[in-house]
Amino acid sequence: MLSLFFLLPILNTFLAITSLALLVITVIFTYDLIRYNGRLLGPKISPFLWPGVILSSLGGTLISLIYSEIFLFVPCSLCWLQRIALYPQALLSILAWRKRDTVYFPIYGIGLSVLGMLVALYQYVYQMLPADTREAFAPCLVDGSADCADKVIDMFGFVTFPFVSAVAFAFTITLLLYLQKYPTKQTAAAK
Repeated sequence: MLSLFFLLPILNTFLAITSLALLVITVIFTYDLIRYNGRLLGPKISPFLWPGVILSSLGGTLISLIYSEIFLFVPCSLCWLQRIALYPQALLSILAWRKRDTVYFPIYGIGLSVLGMLVALYQYVYQMLPADTREAFAPCLVDGSADCADKVIDMFGFVTFPFVSAVAFAFTITLLLYLQKYPTKQTAAAK
């Protein structure tokens, strides 16, 4: 069998740079939503909201499966909680797009994304703590399958898998907030 492990550093670097770019975009979108109620960027990005939500959820699902099924990294219990918040969105976003649902899906998507982001932030803080202070936390199951403190990705000294996950969830939340405020023209015509 062909070993693809030589691609792992390239993929890790790509994910780290992409997540930092998404973080900058998310901060800009969040500023627009808070300061201008989305009026500054909302109309300009509205045609790209559905593709963004779908690509974000499908991309996250695909990346997590690549790491666990191809590179054989065993997901820890906190990673599984993040997957539970992410995987349904991959299917639900496609179904909601087909049905032009900008009323209910954003609510469910935001709820799932907030859950996933909170778990990712908790795991990120846990990973960044010194090893001797982690004992006060109980993030992982004691089954020994995977340690939540293990850093599958460790780029630039602070970008880890939970960091990438939290940024992706935050980006999805901002897109869903815009989707509620600025449904696409096809969606508005269907109502």
